[in-house]
Amino acid sequence: MYIEIMRSKSVGKDGQGVTMPTAAIRWDGKTSLGNIAREIRKRNLQSLIIADNEFFADQAIAIGICQEMRRLNINVLWAATMRVKPNRELLREMRMAGCVRLLLYLAPDHAVETLMNARDFGFDICIRNVDGTPYASDRTYYTVAEREAIAKRLPDLHTAHFDLAVAYFKTGRYNEVMHPLGKAMTLRFPINELCLNLLACLSAVKHYPDMAAGLLRQAQNGSPHPVVFRNKSLLKSWLESGGDVRGIRLKLEPEIHA
Repeated sequence: MYIEIMRSKSVGKDGQGVTMPTAAIRWDGKTSLGNIAREIRKRNLQSLIIADNEFFADQAIAIGICQEMRRLNINVLWAATMRVKPNRELLREMRMAGCVRLLLYLAPDHAVETLMNARDFGFDICIRNVDGTPYASDRTYYTVAEREAIAKRLPDLHTAHFDLAVAYFKTGRYNEVMHPLGKAMTLRFPINELCLNLLACLSAVKHYPDMAAGLLRQAQNGSPHPVVFRNKSLLKSWLESGGDVRGIRLKLEPEIHA
């Protein structure tokens, strides 16, 4: 396996021209991850894409690679494109190794079972037929109770706790956000900008705009996520319209994944 470096442009008026480096892991028949681990650290990569069919052709090998990623402390978030039906063990190992997003191309007789299994581990899932046509609903969403269950099922997974913190925020349970967010940060959630952004969202909704602005400035360091620029623009517009003076609650945008 080897890494192919890519760059994706951010979106939004204030984020134009900013790029977030990402990379694809390509299959070459070798399963060694040593060079990949060194490349990730050298380039400070925060996200990966695995889309080559060969990676998942032998699920036992794929499970071993996921376990090796954890052993080598490859702490990145990644997305996977799959055209084979994954078993539960592979799904769990992928999630624990940092996979957050699945794009699945499966026949109807495999799609339902895979969707149910993948939901147990909290993936962001887009599932389509083998020819690429979407099903009636090709994305999945989670309730707060489901996010809580996933965090209990995977207590050592930083993304499970981060997703729960975002779920609490989105449902207005602001006083409950800090506990799972603190767990995610303790477990070394790899994209610190998104943690700072969520703290900024919490500060803004509690009427601390100066604190929110300071957190968003911190989040701009390194390779800032486009949501940081969108929230800076929202905060600026809110202040200019006198929202702070009128006591209007400012709801910035949290982001679940990179």
